[in-house]
Amino acid sequence: MTVATAAGHDSPWTDGRMFLRGFRRRTGRPVPELAALFRSIVDESREIHPIAADFLNHFMDGAGASRTLSVRWLRSFKVIRKAENRNRRRFERQLARAARALEDGASTWVNDHWDARINAFIGTELFYVSRMSLLRSQGSFVLTRSGPEVRVSGTVRHHWFDPYDWDRGRWVYIPRHGFVPIAVGRELVESDEARNFLMESRHVQTLEGNWRDGRGLRRGASTFTWALVRAGRP
Repeated sequence: MTVATAAGHDSPWTDGRMFLRGFRRRTGRPVPELAALFRSIVDESREIHPIAADFLNHFMDGAGASRTLSVRWLRSFKVIRKAENRNRRRFERQLARAARALEDGASTWVNDHWDARINAFIGTELFYVSRMSLLRSQGSFVLTRSGPEVRVSGTVRHHWFDPYDWDRGRWVYIPRHGFVPIAVGRELVESDEARNFLMESRHVQTLEGNWRDGRGLRRGASTFTWALVRAGRP
């Protein structure tokens, strides 16, 4: 499939040529042609993947300013929720260990963070925004023991982030455009036609629950309830 240039003529960027250029450090094409390719991707992707198109457009015109993603949109992807759950389970195991060691009538604080790496599924819109990202979860909890039961409460602040760049991998398959070499974005940045920028999103969850000594069980049992703190914006 060919890509129409700004002049309205067929581009030399056929799928096969794009794929082979992915093995090279540089595309060997003029910078205006590379810029026209990316802008055509923006224009033709708005109906299919509007968020991805918006972020590619910001890459071309945003002068490097950071962007904040909607929490609702980001958490609509299963891979994000799985990363969130992974960090929550880590906190739960950590809290159970702290509760087990707590003496009757005593209280303690647990403050820590966990990181979960995220690889977006190919074909999802998240993949075209951020192929690989990180969710950092910072937790702060208070534990108080009364007899066999330990009361636990706290807050976890999740921070998702990823630099928007075209530095990793060899190419990416984009609908209607085929295989686009990563080198295209890299050359546009080097020629000051585009700027990398930081993408991020933050949300907060609370935890309430208890841990209870088990009868004849070394680990005991815990009951934890998580809740999302709704912000003013979606």
